[in-house]
Amino acid sequence: MLVPSVEELIACVNSAIAGKKDELESAFTRLHQLEREGDSLRRLIITELARGNLPVDERRSIARLARQVDWLADWCLEAGRLVRLVPMNKVPEGLRRTVLDMCKVVKDCVSDTQQCIDLLTDKRVQEALDAADRVERLEEEVDDLYRKARALLSEVFGPPEFTVGQVILLAEFMNAIENIADRCEDVSDQTRVIAVSVGT
Repeated sequence: MLVPSVEELIACVNSAIAGKKDELESAFTRLHQLEREGDSLRRLIITELARGNLPVDERRSIARLARQVDWLADWCLEAGRLVRLVPMNKVPEGLRRTVLDMCKVVKDCVSDTQQCIDLLTDKRVQEALDAADRVERLEEEVDDLYRKARALLSEVFGPPEFTVGQVILLAEFMNAIENIADRCEDVSDQTRVIAVSVGT
């Protein structure tokens, strides 16, 4: 669910930059569907945990992980909502390239986050911890790109290409991308907590 979500988000961004509104809306529809599926999965996990016989601390840890994964998907959807409202094809080239770089690193970050969860599920604890370390490094890389993007935002002057509202929405979109990486780090931190309990 996580990797397909960020892939659909990137499809939204690429379509917005190319000015292809129909393709943007199709990618957003798929992204929205993935987020709904994620909500259903989280509810199922919480229900099964409530019925199960796991110790309370383990149930809490897994429930927290499920919520954090869901928040990650929520931020993908939020970024998709925002990019639909911004004329990305009019964004200055330097900022556009930086936003695309953010998206590329965020995709890697999400991929390693998914790998972290999968490895933990397979009880490959050390490999899961290594993946969590990679997520942390990628989150820092996204932070650096986000700082660069905010500095470049001053190139977006406003009318006639942009309204003030669109500039604000562009800033919020960049913040949403950065938040995806932050949520990846939260997920990886929670997998560390679970990995420690599995390993002991």
